[in-house]
Amino acid sequence: MTEQNKKYIFYGLGAVAAYIFVLGPILKKLGLQKTQTEKEAEAEISKYLKGQISAGNATKTPGEWAIIADQIYNDLRYSAVSDNKDNATLQLARCKNGADVALLIKSFGKRREYYFGIPAGAEMDLQQFVTSNLSSKQIAAVNENYRRKAIKYQF
Repeated sequence: MTEQNKKYIFYGLGAVAAYIFVLGPILKKLGLQKTQTEKEAEAEISKYLKGQISAGNATKTPGEWAIIADQIYNDLRYSAVSDNKDNATLQLARCKNGADVALLIKSFGKRREYYFGIPAGAEMDLQQFVTSNLSSKQIAAVNENYRRKAIKYQF
């Protein structure tokens, strides 16, 4: 092994160690990299959604839920400027069962919030979007609506 190769190996190991011990924790702290707990939670949510969708008792087509998801996004995407939170709450209440909620979450996917027309933060799913934009009173109203309809999912 030449001196040049030893130098490359040393730098490579240094870069891996820097990522593991310095950059990795910083990315997790900033929310740019998911922790193991977050990955497990996403897997459980995905399993729940697939189970609800496969039950096949949705009241609307996936296309209709995609339109509703777009409406919710348009109502909430500009943080505090021209938000229509009441309409977003109404759109969320259109779900009649677990399959509807699952299709709405799947249709919403991950989307970005904007501050004064400038993208802000990481992409968020429907759960994150709703909890960060609606008041606790509005979220409680949606959750109560879901409880009356025997929907287990809560925001």
